[in-house]
Amino acid sequence: MSPNAALALVEESPATERMVTVESDLLGPLTVPARGILTFPSGMFGFPECRRFALVSAGRDGLFWLQSLEHATLAFLLADPFQFFPTYAVELSAGDRTELAVTEAADVAVLCVVTLPRRKDEAPTANLQGPVALSFRSGLARQLALGESTWGTRRALDLGRGAAD
Repeated sequence: MSPNAALALVEESPATERMVTVESDLLGPLTVPARGILTFPSGMFGFPECRRFALVSAGRDGLFWLQSLEHATLAFLLADPFQFFPTYAVELSAGDRTELAVTEAADVAVLCVVTLPRRKDEAPTANLQGPVALSFRSGLARQLALGESTWGTRRALDLGRGAAD
């Protein structure tokens, strides 16, 4: 899968587009374009009951918040893995493409979940083995499980400069 050209949809919103207000304990009330609301039919790993999320820019290039519409306390920080790990690649299975209702790779964006450190001397990490695939055309998304990935679930990254060694 190529870099995330589909993400431009999140950052550009026509003035006539329908907007939705989403409550977030972390981010405060958010007003997002309706097309920024995504449905995860299977939820996120560990949160199967949370199926609707708003994707919003985190205000820094390549970073996004995924805010649950069901639980104001639940928000994930997501990163564009291709910005931080240029050789990273994801191939969607036929089942993934069917579940996301996509026919073209350009309709899908792939982001990775970032775990922020508990202590200042630790680095944030990216889950590159469980990326999130998003289709803005269908409004569907799912967290993938890449069984044969060599990237792992806790790859250190420097959010200010790119990939950490």
